[in-house]
Amino acid sequence: MPIILRNTLDIQSSTPMHTFFILHEASQWGKVKKMRELRFRPGKIIIKEGEINDTAYILKSGIVEVRKKTRKGEVKLAELQAESIFGEMGLIEDSPRTASAVAKTEVVVDEIKREDFAEILEEKAKFVIPIMKTLLERLRQTNELVAQLEDRLRIEHVGKIPGDIPEIHIEGITDESKKVLLNKKMKIKKFPFKIGRETTQKSHDIFIDNDLYLPDSPPFNVSRNHMSINYLNGKFYVLDRGSSLGTIVNGTKIGGGVSSFKANLKKGENIIILGSETSPFKFKIII
Repeated sequence: MPIILRNTLDIQSSTPMHTFFILHEASQWGKVKKMRELRFRPGKIIIKEGEINDTAYILKSGIVEVRKKTRKGEVKLAELQAESIFGEMGLIEDSPRTASAVAKTEVVVDEIKREDFAEILEEKAKFVIPIMKTLLERLRQTNELVAQLEDRLRIEHVGKIPGDIPEIHIEGITDESKKVLLNKKMKIKKFPFKIGRETTQKSHDIFIDNDLYLPDSPPFNVSRNHMSINYLNGKFYVLDRGSSLGTIVNGTKIGGGVSSFKANLKKGENIIILGSETSPFKFKIII
């Protein structure tokens, strides 16, 4: 029986139920305008591991293999049958694909792009937008939610209650980061405090959810949903939210292909860079 690695693949049949029903209904509309039917011969790559694109697929007929590269060679993770949805994270994030999807037999799929999916949601399911935003943020931080639950249970067990949250501020270091904050030091009052790239579709793209938007330009350093500053049980930490190039926290990279996605913040000054070391978005976090 094929094994599917939950929460590590963007190519899988375990699509969140809200997304599944919307995409399934979208497949019916696809005959009108939103989707494009594609055909693949056996052995053809539909999604290539490591590439970045903004499409998802609904498998109409045939069999698709999900494959991932390892040190010992390529491993088959799953086989998808008709009516499966795969590549759905391409509708949400700008992260590299974590596995490949290859046609095992003659395959027919419906292709949908991020822009079309957002349009479908706006036209057909406005009531689900707040739910989707919450759901997608939870998916990005699944491991962190588990950790929070464990910590809460531990607090209840020992009978300790966290004290007041210490003050934390964010301040720009480079000209670009200073401009975003209007040349001021800003106090962070809510957690998680989410930072990502500003886009022209910010107002109606339900997959963008940030408290601070950075006006980046190609080649992008900042992903649409890049990182967040979090607080739990007396500790501040940075969480990379699946960015393409990662986040550098006090000289250590998290995310962007690195297995670690969390970095604790120390008391005093912390330096955070969104993207590469040469990124213009460099901030100081003061606790």
